[in-house]
Amino acid sequence: MGQAFTVGVASVFSTVIVNRPGREEEQFTAEIRVRDMDEQKALHEKQQSGEVTGNDHVREDLLAITGLADAKGNDVEATPETIDKIWKDPYAFMGIMRAWHRVQQGLPEETAKN
Repeated sequence: MGQAFTVGVASVFSTVIVNRPGREEEQFTAEIRVRDMDEQKALHEKQQSGEVTGNDHVREDLLAITGLADAKGNDVEATPETIDKIWKDPYAFMGIMRAWHRVQQGLPEETAKN
């Protein structure tokens, strides 16, 4: 039997997979805020009305990143500036978007990979 469900978990950790052409698959871990169903419904309604556009809400839900390295393999601290730089990278961005959607849909990582 599994562990008891913990009520009120505000964020989860999700593996972000990055596939850049000509490079091996890379990954890092993102802490992503979980929006409850009421928040998701409100966000969807704002998107439908045009009140919310773009992906700023996803960036706001990206709380922290771990598992970064520089070109020499040294650990890199994920400062707000570093996170903004990663957010702007098109390959990392797409990985973050996939992870965010997986989190908001409540999908375990194993399910999303299949």
